[in-house]
Amino acid sequence: MSGIKAVKGSVRLALCPPQAGFPDCKAGAVRAVTLPVTGTAVRTVLSGLPPGTYAISVFHDANNNGKLDTFAGIPKEGYGFSRNPGFKPRAPKFEEAQIAVSGPSAAAITLRYIL
Repeated sequence: MSGIKAVKGSVRLALCPPQAGFPDCKAGAVRAVTLPVTGTAVRTVLSGLPPGTYAISVFHDANNNGKLDTFAGIPKEGYGFSRNPGFKPRAPKFEEAQIAVSGPSAAAITLRYIL
């Protein structure tokens, strides 16, 4: 994940299978990871994943309160998704962010900040 604006807080990642309620798939996430922010990019490896289709949702929890802060429904913290779908006035659909995993795979995600 790159494009982190402030070196503080953490980046929270959820790896979501289909029908898990993407992008907010808390209970249905295959993996959920919290990474400390030590620079403008962070990296993690998720090993032992069964082959399948997933989508990744991430956000920069700058104040470490465990949630994506919003104002009138607009994110106040950075966020991103696998495949970096273009901006729309809604969260992306699973199909717009899905990636196929069948062995070693990589996903580069660029965080987007609106406010």
